[in-house]
Amino acid sequence: MTRLPLTSLLLPVVLLACGDSAPSDPTPSDTEGALTTDSSTTLDECETECSDDTGEPPAPTVDVSGDAFAFTLPGEPYGLIDGATISILENPAQTVTTDPLGHFELGSLPPGGTATFVLERNGFPTAHTKTFTLPQEGVLDQVTFQVPDDALFDLLAGLLMLEVDPTACQMVSTVTRVGKSIYDEGAHGEAGATVTVDPPLPSEHGPIYFNASVIPDPMLTETSEDGGVLLTNVPPGTYVLSAHKDGVTFESVTMQCESGVLVNASPPYGLQAL
Repeated sequence: MTRLPLTSLLLPVVLLACGDSAPSDPTPSDTEGALTTDSSTTLDECETECSDDTGEPPAPTVDVSGDAFAFTLPGEPYGLIDGATISILENPAQTVTTDPLGHFELGSLPPGGTATFVLERNGFPTAHTKTFTLPQEGVLDQVTFQVPDDALFDLLAGLLMLEVDPTACQMVSTVTRVGKSIYDEGAHGEAGATVTVDPPLPSEHGPIYFNASVIPDPMLTETSEDGGVLLTNVPPGTYVLSAHKDGVTFESVTMQCESGVLVNASPPYGLQAL
């Protein structure tokens, strides 16, 4: 969807997915828990210092970095969420804190494993990303959160006339054009697509599509150029969202729904056109 803050507006917190204005690409900075590299170690030293007890080189690991954005109303720039605790649902003991620019880094993750990133901060609902399959080695970057604060969450719920079920979650994503992401300005949604969820949900849960003004519109039957889509009061469980449009192939997303959580698969890791 577009980067306009209203995308999240979808559902209480569901808005997170959309947005018209895109935040400027924040400059990564050192953050608590971020990996550091000691460039003073020479290749000769590495033969003895960079191996495990068996004398073999250390196994490859994956480094993850990303940014936490505060979702805002249309026409307002995104804020940056500093001081948020970022953890991994599958490994909650590994945590890091976002820096003043909302940036975070997590290092030494097992390659090929699954990772659902979690954001927790006072004044914001707990948020999940989609569930990632980590690469076999290297870096996974631009893992983003788009989270409205509690006041905006409540306001959006009111606009949607949604009575939020505390035992359910709210899920939102963006059906996104090829090559577009939250780091790009303007609308980045793929218009004319539909979204399905597996396992299927009763129609009262959605999907609800956002219109070009980044407002969820129950009358729409397909995505607008915003690309935002939301599912409300979803029972806890694991779900796979898929997008459909003739002539276009999309990446599907897996979402872990827990009670009271907002799940938002933000571009470039939502329902991305390939």
